[in-house]
Amino acid sequence: MPYLQDVVGVTPERSSAQGSTRAKTVGTLEKAPSVPTRDGIGKSSYIDGLLDEIRRLKSQNAQSAPSSIRDDVSQITTQTNTSSYIGNKVTTPSSGRGGSDNEEPSEAATLEVRPWFMNANVFRTPILISEVADAAFTTRFRQVISDPEEPQPKHILRLNYAPDKELMTLVKSDIPWPTPSRSRFLVEVALKYVSRRYHVVRRSSIMENLEQSIHNPSWGDLMLRSKLWALFAIGELYSTRSIPSERDFPGMAYFAKASRILGLLDERPGTDSIEIMLLLSFYSLVLNRRYSAFVMSGTAMRMAIVMGLHLNIPESQLRDPDLREHRKRLFWTTYIFDRVWASKLGHPSAIQDNDIGVDLPSEPVVGQTFGADFDDAAYHIANLRLAALVTKTVRSIYGQRNQGDATLSTRVQQALKDLRAWVEDLPTHLQIDNPDSGPKPISLHLSFNQCAILATRPILLHILRTQVASWPSSSPVTDAQVPASAITLSEACIRCARHSIRLLTDSWIDGSFATFDYFYTQYLFSALTILAASSLLDGPESRSDREAFEESARFLSQLRDAGNFAAQEYCHHVDVMKADLDKVYAKRMGLALGEQHTRGLAAEDVSSRFTGVGSAMSQFGPAPMLPAHTTAGMALTEPSLEELLAQPVLDLQFLEASFYDAHQGLYWPDFSTENWNDLA
Repeated sequence: MPYLQDVVGVTPERSSAQGSTRAKTVGTLEKAPSVPTRDGIGKSSYIDGLLDEIRRLKSQNAQSAPSSIRDDVSQITTQTNTSSYIGNKVTTPSSGRGGSDNEEPSEAATLEVRPWFMNANVFRTPILISEVADAAFTTRFRQVISDPEEPQPKHILRLNYAPDKELMTLVKSDIPWPTPSRSRFLVEVALKYVSRRYHVVRRSSIMENLEQSIHNPSWGDLMLRSKLWALFAIGELYSTRSIPSERDFPGMAYFAKASRILGLLDERPGTDSIEIMLLLSFYSLVLNRRYSAFVMSGTAMRMAIVMGLHLNIPESQLRDPDLREHRKRLFWTTYIFDRVWASKLGHPSAIQDNDIGVDLPSEPVVGQTFGADFDDAAYHIANLRLAALVTKTVRSIYGQRNQGDATLSTRVQQALKDLRAWVEDLPTHLQIDNPDSGPKPISLHLSFNQCAILATRPILLHILRTQVASWPSSSPVTDAQVPASAITLSEACIRCARHSIRLLTDSWIDGSFATFDYFYTQYLFSALTILAASSLLDGPESRSDREAFEESARFLSQLRDAGNFAAQEYCHHVDVMKADLDKVYAKRMGLALGEQHTRGLAAEDVSSRFTGVGSAMSQFGPAPMLPAHTTAGMALTEPSLEELLAQPVLDLQFLEASFYDAHQGLYWPDFSTENWNDLA
């Protein structure tokens, strides 16, 4: 596609090990003797033999399944008359094309990560946990720093969200239409916050419809009224600072009223249908209903495809330039929702970039009738390109599909190069250090920071794991254990986290951080987890990172107490993380004091015994003096990182085996979830 650079597609699912077992069973049965026809005795003995063989195979399969998944997958060679398996792609004889948008050589190495399913007694089916999720990373972090002699820390399931039963009750209840002044206020608030980041609705059209509904209560069909209900929900959400109880969650009654439209899917959807679906998806995230939001965004994308929004419509068929621009921007907003929502869950997106043929948003023409409906095109283009980079990063580093010959080192390096290029292409008014910067650049750069953190935090975690393994010893971690390139990448991750914390703190101070904003809450949790890891690396800023972690945790608890669903979920993780960190600090202090007692070290020498990656960092020279307000762009243009990204190949071989050895967890091979049947 000409507008997005190097965005990879998703390859189809690999055949399961069960299919391989079935193929081997069929092969065994084909070797069985033919059925005797002269008497029933031979037939009976043959059937008994078959039953014995089936029982033997079942027993053999049950014993070997946990350890032979990799072997079974590699032995799939069967073909049917409808499809053939080549590597991990499916090709059909009729098309001769692979299932991926980007063809890859069949002999390329496959990095297959075993899916992480968690059993829980409160649900009907195991829950798929994606490694890309922030909560999953927190669990991995806790496992790294935990005492190996104690039980492995368990993952905490997401239980803080608006329940289905309560929403169904609200759907059936009678919700009055707001008063004229209240409805105008709620719509103004909704348009301000939604339009700040996305183009979903046209302001002129919404205000006209609102006035019609005020002067004529019976006006409008279900579609238009549902759109206003959804805007009321978002307006009440962003105009509320705290709630007395979850039952009074702002806008939820309006949201339930608007959700009635979900019971009827248009056979011929229009832009109204897509707009409503996007508004409901946006609000669902605030309710911490991430799966519902993902489903709605995917449905909106499929509606857009049905309408042909992903393609340019000829001017001869649609002469209204405002409507054509609205179609373009609405599609790209749907694209952003689909990409970003999916990346948060580690799921595939609903459309491949090779299938998109619509132009990017354009600036309104001077004198255009409804030019005020269309905001800064440069911002929307930067936003959609960043969404594409997030998807590419998640697929490249966390994906379970064929990555070709590219090593993890190469993929991390490429992700950071792409992000740096994105920063360099930003217009001046979207740069974060511009004195006229408003909320738009802040949200854009917070998204950028999160993408950089996703690309580099697996390396940070492995560096921490290396240091934890050396803690009984006071010897510093050597360059052979952790090369300088890995330390540089982990430093970029930490700098982005620090920058996010500063931006979020400033936003809270100036009032632009809304109490129930899902994205800002997620960025806060993601960044504070990185600072928790940094506080254990004994670098020059470890102490300040620990203090920033503690302050950020208090910040998150304020959001929890105000009624923020996502903050309530994340605070559960922070509480157990703080308990684990306290154990680590106490244990390390005990070791240091014991060493002091044994060797007669002075008290001021105790801290010097906490050596590790932090001291290894100092071996490569003093850290450069950074400005007081370091931006994310500066983090990726720091001289040592620029030199690193310019190298043809990174020296991260120490990570390759531990990331994907034994085709199990992304972070290490000895991870097991067999005892994860209860909630932590």
